[in-house]
Amino acid sequence: MISTIVICLTFHLSAEMLPARFGTVRQTRQAESLPGQPADSAAFNEFGFVSSESAEYRGSKTKGTLIAYRMKDATGALAAWDWLRPADAHRCQLDEHCAAWGNTLLINDANYVLEFRGLSPTKADLQSLVTALPQRHPSDLPPVLNFVPLKDLVPNSARYILGPVSLRSVAPELAAAKAGFDEGAEAHYTAYRVQGGTVKLVLFDYPSPEMARIHTVDFKLVPGAQAKRSGVLVAVILPGATERQGEAVLDQVKYRAKILWNEPPPPNPVTTLYKLLINIIIVSLILIALALTAGILYGMMRLYRRRFGTLEEDEAMTTLHLTGER
Repeated sequence: MISTIVICLTFHLSAEMLPARFGTVRQTRQAESLPGQPADSAAFNEFGFVSSESAEYRGSKTKGTLIAYRMKDATGALAAWDWLRPADAHRCQLDEHCAAWGNTLLINDANYVLEFRGLSPTKADLQSLVTALPQRHPSDLPPVLNFVPLKDLVPNSARYILGPVSLRSVAPELAAAKAGFDEGAEAHYTAYRVQGGTVKLVLFDYPSPEMARIHTVDFKLVPGAQAKRSGVLVAVILPGATERQGEAVLDQVKYRAKILWNEPPPPNPVTTLYKLLINIIIVSLILIALALTAGILYGMMRLYRRRFGTLEEDEAMTTLHLTGER
């Protein structure tokens, strides 16, 4: 009975991934959990696949299907988005990672991949949808993306690699090399049109320069491959490219470390001026209090000496007769 309750609860939670409505469309058929990952399930397991769901929506002028894939983190969702995007897709303006082909839109947002079939959401519709997604975890994208060469890049060739399965799918030539995924390495695959041929690059990102140096030696042993290390990056040109073609791409890979100083923000000038004025007032009051105290003490001392006859004549207070009389 307990297992039945767990199964029902799991189905209920998964069925709530997609909202009943977003923007100007609403569900016409209750959302259903999909039986599993897309075709390449082994790669999706490497990407951190959690669950997927499909639902039909209808608006006043549109109808279609929405499929949502939830991954463990944003890096895995980016990898899944790369994997699902076909070669003939073109970029759309709804999001930073948005691809379109035919009547289909594929969008990567945080740890989700959203596939719209027949639906044409606006930016407002998309914002309404993503804010309603459960367990959405935005995070920074992998830093290796900042070092991927863009010159002569083949559109839609990018694939993010998180393990040996996805590496073997795009670069079987490197399957025998120890890439170091178990040590925290990640990689990015792209293709380039250079000097009349196609050059395939796999850019590895390692946690430390020492690890990158060690694995560079392994990649240089792959027949026909060209490898170059730059900081924590190792760029590998797959066999099939000439040395000149490989150098044209490798020369673009240059690691630039970002050093972030943990410094406090500059103070607010208004706050600084306010504190200065307050301090001046406090110091002035202290000086006034000291002057008054010294004057009172001095006056009391003279009264005491005058009363008890210890005040000398030459110590008498000098007065100025400024009464105007002569």
